[in-house]
Amino acid sequence: MKQQESHDAHAVLYLSALTVILWSTAFVFTRIAIRSISPFPLGLLRYGAAALVLVGIGFAKHIGLPSRRDIPLFLLLGALGFFFYQLFFNIAMTTISAATASVVVATVPVLTAFFASLLFHERLGKVGWIAVIIEFGGILVLTLWHREVSLGWGLFWMLAAAICFAVYNLIQRFSKSRYSSLQATIYSITASALMFLIFLPQAVTEVQGAPLSAVLAVVFMGVFPSAIGFLLWNKALSLARQIGDVTNFMFVTPLLSTLLGVLLIQELPDSPTILGGVLILFGFALFNNRSKLHRPANKKNPMQS
Repeated sequence: MKQQESHDAHAVLYLSALTVILWSTAFVFTRIAIRSISPFPLGLLRYGAAALVLVGIGFAKHIGLPSRRDIPLFLLLGALGFFFYQLFFNIAMTTISAATASVVVATVPVLTAFFASLLFHERLGKVGWIAVIIEFGGILVLTLWHREVSLGWGLFWMLAAAICFAVYNLIQRFSKSRYSSLQATIYSITASALMFLIFLPQAVTEVQGAPLSAVLAVVFMGVFPSAIGFLLWNKALSLARQIGDVTNFMFVTPLLSTLLGVLLIQELPDSPTILGGVLILFGFALFNNRSKLHRPANKKNPMQS
């Protein structure tokens, strides 16, 4: 039993790490695509491409269709995790800065851990919450040092997007008892792609005039950060002992995105990037070793008699 738990823990570590690496590339390719394709059609093209890939995998694996009684569950997952998240995110980005958006999105692990403690009685412990605070502090340093916080209605839209994704992570746990992570990913992303079809006429028009680089960027985002990324993410959620063991990896995404941007423009990282990165990595290491640092209160000291 302990050997299986150790195997699952290592699998969660690798799956979550690969996911955040893929997700970090999405920020760069979004910047490329958004120059020629507006935000809402971009959502259709991205998740439409992801759905095509996943449906192809589904046919190859003969996964079949979900039960009729579970269709509302996957419609809800598709709406929260992809459709409404993307809509709220895109609306927010029209009125707030990218730095402010990064901070609000970084609240997803905090919100998920809070809701999981209320609904599933999951406990991070004192060390876990200290690690989360350190990581969030690193996000603040990384994104807001020498930058201004932008306030406005966009802040509330971005918070709504963060809440949508936090709730998606929680509801995803309900599907694992009857469906594999592969099935859950295919059904929910396909559901979101169908919702995005309302932007099809606009998407067709904009793709016709878009350069090849923008189209390739969309295809990349659909295949790697979306299809493969969420396959890995949902598999990690299905194996994790606690949801926070997976969502905590989201703190690393802004750091990876920043470093990737630094590499692409060939500039040395500035002091906020270095300091924020150190805080994030320290908090991340602390979080993943919290069980070793936590001593149960009911465990007696062997020197006492």
